[in-house]
Amino acid sequence: MKIIKHNKRYPSLSSKGFSLIELIVMIAILGLLAAVASTRAKDISTNVRISSAINQIISDIELSKELALAGSANVSLTYDINLDQYEIRKNGALILDYPGSNNGTVSISNGIFSSVDLTQVNLNGSNIINIDKWGNVLNNGIITINDNNTITISKLSGSTQISQP
Repeated sequence: MKIIKHNKRYPSLSSKGFSLIELIVMIAILGLLAAVASTRAKDISTNVRISSAINQIISDIELSKELALAGSANVSLTYDINLDQYEIRKNGALILDYPGSNNGTVSISNGIFSSVDLTQVNLNGSNIINIDKWGNVLNNGIITINDNNTITISKLSGSTQISQP
């Protein structure tokens, strides 16, 4: 039997590969792409937070209508644009166990809603949505979030319309 020996040749330093300049150019391009992607991600996350806040406000109006009808009681939502929050009351008393609230107060400026600002509330010259014991919304108006996202609320039905840029 004949034994064949193989000599492995190691490639020389001048063989195929990337030069230092090519690596630096690639790192610079990747850094530029990462910077562009991060600014776009920040814009997208702000829009998601605004949409979430709008959905929270609308669902709280709908739930308050159902609570008024089910409990045969007057329910109100009082908005405070300085603190970016609103309170839910039943017959004048805070609903301490209201879902998603902190003792009856829902804040839209912290947590998942950070960078969301309650800009304007005009509900027939007031900052309160009143709902009678039949579930009818007694006043109409608008709620503005971050200056250009508007929720329009209709009287009686309480139906909402969203206007976003």
